[in-house]
Amino acid sequence: MISRRDVIRNLVISLGGSSLLSACGGRVTLQALAPDAGARFYGERELAVLSRVSDLLLPRTETPGALDVHVPALLDGLMAEWANAETRAQHRASLAALDEALGIRAGGDFLAAPDPVAERALAAVDADAFGGEPVEGYRDLKALVTQAYFATEGGAVDEQGWVAVPGRWDPCADR
Repeated sequence: MISRRDVIRNLVISLGGSSLLSACGGRVTLQALAPDAGARFYGERELAVLSRVSDLLLPRTETPGALDVHVPALLDGLMAEWANAETRAQHRASLAALDEALGIRAGGDFLAAPDPVAERALAAVDADAFGGEPVEGYRDLKALVTQAYFATEGGAVDEQGWVAVPGRWDPCADR
């Protein structure tokens, strides 16, 4: 049986997700959120919702999870330094709509809900996104979390087994 991570990994690979790692030639260092450092884009509630959703979508298993590879910090950096005003506004609106929808499905505060309740709430939002009435921006947010995960070393190397140059490289095979 194929696992959820295998499906996601294959989807990202087919869309060129691992090329994100080589695009910068190793010259870029991602800034992770230190425990005492605040987010640059997200508010406290937004970061907490994003972190919980990321952890539920890609939890730690035998490989690192979304929180282990600092997916929320990566997205915080992208929104703070790269995204334009329209993208930022849409992203904030998506997070707010998701927070509201998850709260309704969790029967209260999603962040305070026990894990089984939070998992059921997110599963319901996910099912609606792909078959019912989707929460505004949820599919894009889920894709962004997934792409960010597989753009990290933990996601690409540990999860996918990605190698920059597989095997031996011969610059000229004719000689």
